[in-house]
Amino acid sequence: MRKALVAISAALMVALTAAAALAEYSPTLEFKLSDTKVLANPSISIKVAQDADEEELGHVTLTIPKGFNLPTDEAIATGTVLGTADLTIAAGPACRNDAAGQIPLAPSATIPDRQILELDRTDEQADRGVIAVWVVDLKPVTTIPLELTGSIKKGWKLDGDIPANDQTCPPLVFDGTIAAKAGEVSILTNPKKPGTYVFGGFLSSTESPTITEFKTPITITK
Repeated sequence: MRKALVAISAALMVALTAAAALAEYSPTLEFKLSDTKVLANPSISIKVAQDADEEELGHVTLTIPKGFNLPTDEAIATGTVLGTADLTIAAGPACRNDAAGQIPLAPSATIPDRQILELDRTDEQADRGVIAVWVVDLKPVTTIPLELTGSIKKGWKLDGDIPANDQTCPPLVFDGTIAAKAGEVSILTNPKKPGTYVFGGFLSSTESPTITEFKTPITITK
């Protein structure tokens, strides 16, 4: 009887360890600017990555510090391309959880040259203080509408849900670039004062209350 209890305890420990491994959530988020001079109009590079077997991303918040400037909805025509994105992600029916709650391996698929677009905000969004809406078009995987709020004095936030897709799962690598300009309109304008400014963000899991915070200090020079 004692041997049986020991065996059961060992089996439970193995199961709990496996569950903990599957529940790991450690995405990464990085920012880079193509030009760090004061009042320059740089492109913005944004990279998000996840390892295999991680909980999936459910919500993204990107933060741009005060002092930087961004255009309003009225400044850019709807449908204007703001940038591009590449996504590599595991894809296919193997991404569906099986009865035991395991996440099986799935082959990676690369979705290159997707667009990041400006979309007109609704009246309801305008009433909530949304300055503009940027849409990351990652079809056929997903489409992520990001609401832009904030100001040059307070800083900015791009915030949006990531719609679920049971045909995809980590590992993933997202490489996005917001262009320096949309037509003749500058998208990001650096502050007029040199110094170190902290870009950042939060990535939320779909499967738990876990939210991971990120900070990327960027030094703006004369």
